[in-house]
Parts: sequence; structure tokens; C-alpha cells
Amino acid sequence: MLKEFSYGAVIYKMFNAEPVFLLVKSNRSGRWGFPKGHTEKGENGIETAKREIFEETGIKDIVFIEGFREEDIYMIEGTLPETKGKETEKHSIYFLANALSEPSGSDQSEISEIKWCSIEEAVNILPFNNQQKVIKSAYKIIKKIGGENV
Repeated sequence: MLKEFSYGAVIYKMFNAEPVFLLVKSNRSGRWGFPKGHTEKGENGIETAKREIFEETGIKDIVFIEGFREEDIYMIEGTLPETKGKETEKHSIYFLANALSEPSGSDQSEISEIKWCSIEEAVNILPFNNQQKVIKSAYKIIKKIGGENV
């Protein structure tokens, strides 16, 4: 079976003692989701997530929260040269990251909108159950640690 891997993060910041989450809207699909993308040569998962977060939101200052790693597996028509047009198992792996700065722009060819959302709004606009489960899991961790970086 063909497989593709992408890495990204559930990004949050604290606002009035509650986490808000940064979602991005894809130009290609028109759907809301988390910043993520394919690994480039020599990158590990965290490095890919950092690069993708910067490319899609302009955020450079982030702190990853240890111990959070969620994987969403689903079938797609492949997008990489070696999988293009073929049924492919997609693995989207998400980390949890606290944003220490605000978005400063995005790759307009990929992302049409960026916005901060409450947990309720995020769950309502994320189109897939697996994404909703990922953000709910992130919310529980953030509440457990009190939103702090460590």
C-alpha cells in the first residue's frame, strides 16, 4: 500500500484564561484545518511542522508541548510524484504548539484564511470527525497543564 506522511500542529494561545486555536483554510479544498505539510529532504516531523507553520501562518515563535502526538489516517488520491493519482494511505501527524507571536501572513497560494477560534467554534468548523477528536484531545492537555509551555 502506498503511503504519504505530513506533519503539522494544533496551535494555540491563551486568551482570558482559555485556549484559542489557530485554524487555516485551504485554497485547494476550501476546508478548515491545521497547518501541515509534507516532509522535505533531511527534515524530521517537528522540523516539518515548524516550517509548515511558518509558511502557512508566518508564526516563527512557537513552543511545542511535549507528549502530544496525534495521528490521523485516511485514504486519499496521492499527491506526491510517486503516489500521484493512486489510492494512498495518508498519515497526518499533529503536535501541539503554543504560539508566542501572532500570524504575520501566509502562503496565499495554499491558505485563503487564518483565524483564532474557541474550542466550540473550532469543533464546529473542522469538517472531519478525526480533526475534531485531535483538537478535543489538545484542549484536554492544555487545560491539564494550565496553558503553560512547560
